[in-house]
This record gives sequence, structure tokens and C-alpha cells, in this order.
Amino acid sequence: MAEGIIGLTASFLVLVALILWLIILSKGKFWIIKSIVITTSTLFSIIVLISLKDFIGWPSSSKLPQEFQLHWAIIDEPDKIKNTEGAIYMWVTKLDKENKNKGLPRSYKIDYTRKNHEEIMKGLINLGDGIQQKGEKVKVKEDIDIEEDLSNLQEIMIYELPKPLLPEKNTRRREQGGATTSGFNTLEIDPETGKPILEKKKEE
Repeated sequence: MAEGIIGLTASFLVLVALILWLIILSKGKFWIIKSIVITTSTLFSIIVLISLKDFIGWPSSSKLPQEFQLHWAIIDEPDKIKNTEGAIYMWVTKLDKENKNKGLPRSYKIDYTRKNHEEIMKGLINLGDGIQQKGEKVKVKEDIDIEEDLSNLQEIMIYELPKPLLPEKNTRRREQGGATTSGFNTLEIDPETGKPILEKKKEE
């Protein structure tokens, strides 16, 4: 993974360097167009370098899946002395409608709220007891007393991951060789020989 990222970055930088080299050495008076191309290439290089952090283990700030399995989390509480707002770092896997893992685990970063703190702590305690945990995004309740932008705020609810349903036992009757059976067949054992009696003796 790391080698691929390094190779991708190096290839992009070489491509940009070649473009800039051709533009600078090319003859002509189109300096305005050349300046735009040079500036755009430089900006794209910076964007690529910044975006690569999501591929090398840094937590993603993108939105959480609607339903996910919580593997672990770290809570960074707000600190007024250090002037930090706090955050919650989660290691989760997206779940499908049947509560099966869909894809690989990913690291996410969400804003700190007291409710999220309590939900995560509850989930971590249950994980410590060996109980798998499922997470789900819930709608944020707007508070008229809060003037902050809530568009990027994500609130979650953590509870026990439902266990998969076992297939029902087939109790329907079925015909086998002309005989009707249901469930398991019972065999009668001969007490003298210890062998199963396949056919009953006709009563005289």
C-alpha cells in the first residue's frame, strides 16, 4: 500500500514537472495561459499531497456509513486550556441490510458531542465483554440556543449487533421412494442382534 502511494505521488510529480518544463521552454507570447497552467498544476500537486493522507492510515473526515460495525474507538475530549474542540476516532466497517460486513474496516473522525461520548463509552464497555456492537447514524436535533453550524455534525447510536438468523428446520413432508417421511426417520433395534430392523416381521 505504501509503495503504491509513493509510486503514484512520484509519477504525478514527474508528469507535472514535464508539463511545466514544456511550457517554460516553449516559444510564444502566451504568458497569461502559461501562468494559468503553471498555477493550476501547482495547486493540483498540493491537493494530491493533502488527499493522500486518507490512504495512509489517517482518519477520514467524510461521513460515516448509515449502519456500521464498531471495532474500536478513541475519545479525545475538549480541552479549554489547550483550546481544542475534541474529536472521536472510530474504526468501523460498513454493514449491509443483513448486518454483514461490506468492505474493509476504515478509520473515521467525527466531532465530539456529549451524546456521542456516552454512546461510544457504552459500546467500548460491551466490546470489552465480547459483545459485538453496531452503530447507526441518527438525525441531529437542532437546538435554537446553539448558533454553530450543525451541517457537518454526526450523531450516532450504538447497540448490540443482532445475531444472524439460523435457517429454519425443514419440517415439510417429502416423498422418498414412494414413502412419505417427515423430519428424521426412527429405526427399531433388535435387542438380540443389536442391528436395526429394516422391515417388521409379519404377525402370524
